[in-house]
Amino acid sequence: MRELIITILVFISFFGNAQKIPTAKKQSSADVIQIDLYGAYKKAKIYPLSAVAKSVEYLPLETNNECLLANIVDVTVTSKDIIVGVYEGICYHFNRQGKFLNVIGSIGKGPKEFTKLRTCIVDTANRWVYAVDWEKLVKYDFDGNFLGKYNLGKTLGMQNIILNPGQILTGSGNYQNAKPGERFSFYFFSEKDKNYISKVACEKKDKIPFCICSPSLYNYDNETYLSDFWSDTIYRVKDPFILDAYAVLNKGNFEYRKAEDKSILGGKNTGEEKIIDIRRMAENGRFIFIDSSKGTFFYDKEKQETYCSDFVKSGNMWANFKNDITSVPFRFLSNSPNSIQNGLLISHNDAYQFFEDGVETSNPKIKKLLQNLQPDDNPVLVLIKLKE
Repeated sequence: MRELIITILVFISFFGNAQKIPTAKKQSSADVIQIDLYGAYKKAKIYPLSAVAKSVEYLPLETNNECLLANIVDVTVTSKDIIVGVYEGICYHFNRQGKFLNVIGSIGKGPKEFTKLRTCIVDTANRWVYAVDWEKLVKYDFDGNFLGKYNLGKTLGMQNIILNPGQILTGSGNYQNAKPGERFSFYFFSEKDKNYISKVACEKKDKIPFCICSPSLYNYDNETYLSDFWSDTIYRVKDPFILDAYAVLNKGNFEYRKAEDKSILGGKNTGEEKIIDIRRMAENGRFIFIDSSKGTFFYDKEKQETYCSDFVKSGNMWANFKNDITSVPFRFLSNSPNSIQNGLLISHNDAYQFFEDGVETSNPKIKKLLQNLQPDDNPVLVLIKLKE
C-alpha cells in the first residue's frame, strides 16, 4: 500500500509539473526606440490625415438579408478575400470586390458552434478563421466548414493574433482580477499541443482598479509585438519563450490609473488630467501608431520624432485625424490588432456618414461611391495607403 501511495504521489507530481506553463523571458536590447508620449502631448494639435497617409480608397460591402453588419470588431483583407467579425454575431466572408460569399460559424451550444463571438483571428496563409468565444476557440475554413474546437479554460481578451500557423498569441480577459504575482496578460497557444505553451507576466504588482485594461498586440513585417497595459515597453516576440525590448514609451508626468473608471458604468471621472489609457497599437515602415485616451500618437521612424493628434469631433464620433483627403471622418477599428495589413491602414465608415453635412460630395471618390450607396447599407471599408 505504501508503495502504491508513493507511486500515485509521484504521478501527480509529474502530471502537475507537466501542466505548468513557462513564463516568457523579457530581455533588453541594444537599440530601443524612444517614444516621447508626454513631450508630444504638450504640443498636441489636430493633425491632417495627409500627415501619415498618401491616399484613401473606399470599398462598399454588399448588403443583403444574409449579411447585415453591425458592431464590427475585426476586418482582415487579403488579395482575394475579406473576413469581417461582428461582436456577439458571426463572421462574414466577402471577395476582394466586396461581394458577399458566405457566413462563417454559427451561434448555439452545439459541438460546431459558439455561444458569443467576441472577435475573430484569421490565418490568411491557411485560410482559417478562429472564432473567439469567452474561453474557447472554434476553428473554420473560409468556406465556413467546421475544423475544430479548443477549450482553453481562461477568458480570452479582445485582442488576439496569429503568431505562426498553428500558434496564436491571446490577450487575457481577466488577469486584472488575479493576485499580484499570478497575473499574466498574454498566453501563447499551440494547436499541436492543444494547450498554452507559455505566458507573459503582468508587470503591475499592486492593486488593479476597476477599468478596461486590455493589453495591445500587433503584427508588422512578419513579426509580432506586444505591450501590457501596465507596461512602458513594447516587446518584439522572438519566440513564445523570449521577448526582446523594442520600444519604450516615455510617459513623463502621465500616470497609470489608480482609481476605478466610473465612465464604464455611465459615471463621470474627475481629476484624471495625468491619467493615460493606451488602447491599441499598429505599425508600418514609417510610423508606430498608439491610440490612447489622450489622443493619437504617431512616432515617425524616419525623423525619430513623436507627434500627438487631438481627437476631432465629427457628428456622433471622435475621429483620430482630420480627413483632409476625402473629408469623411476616420477612426481606428475599436479592437482590431490588425489595423495595418500589407501597408494599408484598414477601418470602416457607416454608410450614413457619407450623407452627412460637411462631406465633400464633389470629391471624385465620394461621388462615385454615392452612385450605388444608401444610408442604411452595410459599412464601407476604408483602405488608407500610408506613407513609407
